[in-house]
Amino acid sequence: MATTTAKKPTAKKITTPKAKATASTGAEAPEAGAEAKPEHGPQLKKKELVDRVTEATGGKKKLVKEIVEATLAALGEALQKGEALNLPPFGRAKVARSKGEGKDSSMTVKLRGAGEKIVPKPKKEALAEVGEDS
Repeated sequence: MATTTAKKPTAKKITTPKAKATASTGAEAPEAGAEAKPEHGPQLKKKELVDRVTEATGGKKKLVKEIVEATLAALGEALQKGEALNLPPFGRAKVARSKGEGKDSSMTVKLRGAGEKIVPKPKKEALAEVGEDS
């Protein structure tokens, strides 16, 4: 009995750079001219923070920048010392783990309650009017 072996179709060559990167790594390659996305989602950088605070307060950018930088420095120092932060509406932060000292240090900070809006509790209504007997 004669058996015939069917030829498997040959794979086509990949010619585009995007397809080459996808084929070799399994990951999507950024398109030409596109900015690389951060690994952990959008990031708020100091410049943007200064711009937002300037807009929110209506203050002068130079003064706001000094205040923001001083605030960030104070927060960094407190975390380096192992102090917990309790800053509504930002939330509560504490150092969970830290390694090394100086510029070679790294720390893991746990943040709770970030983004919570403090909403006052509604006033309770009386069941009966004052002076009304049941």
